[in-house]
Amino acid sequence: MLHERDRTGWSDSSARDVLQLMVESVAELIGFRVAALSVVIGDELVTTAYTGPKELDEDAWASDPVSVLDEILAVAEPWGRLHFIDGERHGGDLSGHWVVSLVEQADGPDAWHPYDGLIGVLRDDDGTPVGVLSVDQPLSGRRPDPTQVRLLERYTAQAERAVLTTLEREALLGRVGHAEHARRLVRSAARGTHGSLDEIVESTHQPLVEGFAASASWIQVRSGSGEGWSGAGIARRRDGQEVPLPASVTGAAGRLAPVLWERQEVLVLDPRGDGDLGIDLPTDLPSELSAELEDAARRGLAWLGPARVIGVPLGAGPTCLGFLVLSRRAQDPPWSVAESTAALELGHDLGSVLTTVRALERERRLVLELHELAEDRARLVATLTHELRTPLTVVAGNLEMLEDLGPAPAAARHHDAMARGTARMQQIVDDMLLLARVSDPHHPLVRLPVVVDRVVAGIEALVRPTAQAAGLDLVVEVQDPTLLVSGDPAEVDRAVGNLVSNAIKYSEPGGTVTVCARRAGDDVLLEVADDGIGISEDDQATLFRAFFRSSNPVALRQPGTGLGLVTVARIAERHGGSVAVRSELGRGTVFTLRLPAAHC
Repeated sequence: MLHERDRTGWSDSSARDVLQLMVESVAELIGFRVAALSVVIGDELVTTAYTGPKELDEDAWASDPVSVLDEILAVAEPWGRLHFIDGERHGGDLSGHWVVSLVEQADGPDAWHPYDGLIGVLRDDDGTPVGVLSVDQPLSGRRPDPTQVRLLERYTAQAERAVLTTLEREALLGRVGHAEHARRLVRSAARGTHGSLDEIVESTHQPLVEGFAASASWIQVRSGSGEGWSGAGIARRRDGQEVPLPASVTGAAGRLAPVLWERQEVLVLDPRGDGDLGIDLPTDLPSELSAELEDAARRGLAWLGPARVIGVPLGAGPTCLGFLVLSRRAQDPPWSVAESTAALELGHDLGSVLTTVRALERERRLVLELHELAEDRARLVATLTHELRTPLTVVAGNLEMLEDLGPAPAAARHHDAMARGTARMQQIVDDMLLLARVSDPHHPLVRLPVVVDRVVAGIEALVRPTAQAAGLDLVVEVQDPTLLVSGDPAEVDRAVGNLVSNAIKYSEPGGTVTVCARRAGDDVLLEVADDGIGISEDDQATLFRAFFRSSNPVALRQPGTGLGLVTVARIAERHGGSVAVRSELGRGTVFTLRLPAAHC
């Protein structure tokens, strides 16, 4: 069977150069003045390479019908894989264009006749002619000897491989074109991967029917659990009209898809007028499944009308994820091998899209579950801390009453320990309540203009006695007393206060803690710097997590809940700001709180 080809592959300069060099080498090494290589393009023999006298160009480059080969081979003498045309016998009466020798004929029985010819037919694996290598006008003026014939046979085999390679390259380029077009379709579908599987199924319809010149499409997708299908019962015509399908059709397709995916095959249904479905089922299918598929095909065609159908499995790796069916009208062209190959490649690409969408759907469900879990945890923490607060208040109140009563000296030590423990528990409860409140997305942030200078001054008044007692120098630098931030005054105060308290807590006597506030574009930066013990790089990675505790033994000696910095981070985040840290172990730390400025 001759496959239709166009001339584009043979117009490629590199391919032509290789073939031209081969023809010139054949002529020179075997000893002929003329050599030509013709290839079968469509139903013609087209010369693609020629060497010989210029005055013979017109005949040498002329194209002939492929049918001339039958006439030539019928009269030619087989010389191995070559064929010799005896000019004395056919007298130049053969069809087609022939180079006639302009050189005077030599004497003797082995002299080359002006109408002699020697050709090698190039064939593909099926024995179909794909080209002809021909030589004429031997330099010796005589018919080739056995050595020349053997050489020409060898060059004919090489030319055959070269032509077949070029044809394969042509076919590959065609398949690549189909595959690239298919990938454009998939990318069109992939742009909707933020949607659900059903949305992907719907969005691929129009690109598929347009790209494959189909009249209808149908995709069914296996559910995430592997049981059941999505979008299984509805086909869509080219105009988008929905056509419900019988359950027998969808059920049979669901059982066929994994079989096709495992074999990496498509199924083509090309009904003929004599009632033959034109369906090529794998021979080793269970008889029950084969019968079911044939019955489903008949039902589907009876439902949809005469159509040419291709069924394509969709999947990724070893897993079949779905089934794609494209149909054409009976009067449309049948599905070609190249289209079947492109469709199977598309099955891989759509399978990748479906895998991505399915993973995104799982992630969405997981995020939703985690969000619900986080809300449940926040409610639990808020409830527990609120419930703990009341008994702690009772304990603290009674401890104060005992202190007023003047406990015995032996009990005073135990009373003081209980008071310290109660105060610590109250601090933890208060910190947890605040963290729960600033982490709750349902708790609204009421923004007000907050005077930064006033916040810093209040914190300075509160912590300066502590800093002095620790032998620290507290320096406050506010660039502009009118600086304002937009936020909750109490939360801003707590965020800055936590940073300053930490700086004092983790500084050595004789050190300095600096609090600086300045404008930076649309934000206000509040920096708290110290020259204290510093924070290791490993600790910086987890610094803003709840209940963080340092790995530094010096830091561990200081009491703390591990909630201060995570509270600062949550406050900054809900205000549309951020908090960052720069630190070097043993050299000190700088925390930078960035909050949006308020405009008067």
